[in-house]
Amino acid sequence: MATIIEKTQAIMEQLQAGEFVKGMEDFYADGVVIEEVTGAKTTGKAVVIEKERKILEGVAAFHGTTVRSVGGHENSPGNGTTFAEYAIRVDMKDGSTFNPTQVQVMDWEDGLATHVRFYYDPAKL
Repeated sequence: MATIIEKTQAIMEQLQAGEFVKGMEDFYADGVVIEEVTGAKTTGKAVVIEKERKILEGVAAFHGTTVRSVGGHENSPGNGTTFAEYAIRVDMKDGSTFNPTQVQVMDWEDGLATHVRFYYDPAKL
């Protein structure tokens, strides 16, 4: 079984390939909670994936993801916390850009991500 750090690395590889939903499908728990830096939360794997797909409908061009670091601590197999620091470069169909440098912190239980928090400067989006 892959460690949670290996799973986080796999998610980052998927982001680098432009596969934004794949990691969610593979590694998110059914009741996952996504928490943005603003405090906004989205709960439930199906809801999170649907929200991501709607966002992706507005993408005009994906220019890549640069992963700076991945790490974490596995308290016991499949349980613990991981992080990834990365930058995404995307042009949206409305003419805006989405270019955050962010840190994603993931809590894991039984080999699935249960809580994902994003840290970035919303003023730089």
